[in-house]
Amino acid sequence: MARPLRVLSALCAPALWLAATACAPTPAFATGVCAWLVETTGPDDLHDLTLWLQADQDVDFFYKIGGEGLTSEGSRSHSPGSGTYSLSAGKPDKPWGFGATLSPPGDIDIVVELHAKPASIFSDEPTPLLATFTFHRHVPEGEEKAPPTLAQKQCATLTGG
Repeated sequence: MARPLRVLSALCAPALWLAATACAPTPAFATGVCAWLVETTGPDDLHDLTLWLQADQDVDFFYKIGGEGLTSEGSRSHSPGSGTYSLSAGKPDKPWGFGATLSPPGDIDIVVELHAKPASIFSDEPTPLLATFTFHRHVPEGEEKAPPTLAQKQCATLTGG
């Protein structure tokens, strides 16, 4: 009788292990998000900035736009903002844009923070910071066309929230 029990337990052990792991809670997969800033220039030193974001999974978050904005001697232009936003997996989208005159020489400094989505849009409670993207470049005198510097993708893994 000992032999059939040994065979039975040898056969059942892998099945029991599989059943136990199948019932265990599945850890949440971290979401990858990439950000880039598209800068275009126009007549009279107009600089248009468009923030693009793309995630590898559907994700909801709260974004904050900060930094110094567009600065030159004696001048500063910015449109800081915030809001909740949703991205669909694999689809780039543009939650923010801003345009202003920047007389070179000057600087562009935009900071994008992604936070966990608040429980209520009316809440002023801070939410956990998930990722920060910083876009900065110097605009030299005589520049006629924006280089692709700010358009280089920055990627982060959102693990909190």
